Amino acid sequence: MGESKRKKSNHSGSQPKPSKSVKPLSQRKRVFTGIILGLLVVAAITTLFVLNNKSGGEESMKYPDLNQVQAGEVPKDFDVENQPVLGDSSAPFQIVEFSDYKCPYCKMWTEEVFPRLKTEYIDTGKANFVYVDMAFLGPDSILAALAGETLYQMDPAYFWKYHELMTERQGDESKEWATYSFITDLVEQEMPEVPLEQFKEDLKSEKYIKNIKRDLDIANKQGVQGTPTVFVNGVKFEDPTFEEIQAYIEKNGK
Repeated sequence: MGESKRKKSNHSGSQPKPSKSVKPLSQRKRVFTGIILGLLVVAAITTLFVLNNKSGGEESMKYPDLNQVQAGEVPKDFDVENQPVLGDSSAPFQIVEFSDYKCPYCKMWTEEVFPRLKTEYIDTGKANFVYVDMAFLGPDSILAALAGETLYQMDPAYFWKYHELMTERQGDESKEWATYSFITDLVEQEMPEVPLEQFKEDLKSEKYIKNIKRDLDIANKQGVQGTPTVFVNGVKFEDPTFEEIQAYIEKNGK
């Protein structure tokens, strides 16, 4: 019989020398592992390149810095003529809310108290509702407020839809969830009526950032220390229930 081609162990304990044309197993393993790692690195770089080009680098947009913004003289009132308003402007009662898109209590108030106020008083012409940004819970609070202001300047109807969506999709208060990509994706997917490129351009240029700083200055001047804070005809209520506002309106109504 011919000799088997499979190498056999040497009884003397010496190891057979590998053929010059065949690399040792350990070396082949190192070469194979190196190839795999190299391919993984190339794949990762390619993926990042594609994602970066797809987003246009939008994730890296810096948050607005209100410390660098001068908004001018602070209005004595709530600057209502420059705020989003629902209802009859001549209604006998004016309900003003100071709010932050990251505030979980604002979300609760908007979903539980506001609908009853709207049905009972705003839709019936007994009151109007004014929304004022108080962006103080994080840098993305400022960006979220700026996006809302940008949409308001384009069309008030855009603002109210954005306000509803941001309340509905609110993330964890402790995390920076209201990023540029989150907001622009939300507008693109849920608000097709918005001229997207104009919105992005105005948002990235911080075109209306002075309005956000002015709102914060108004909040400070009015002694607002947290959100939601509500004023009814100038009387302050902190996180009020529907019943509290109802009692005030019914007591002071004509």
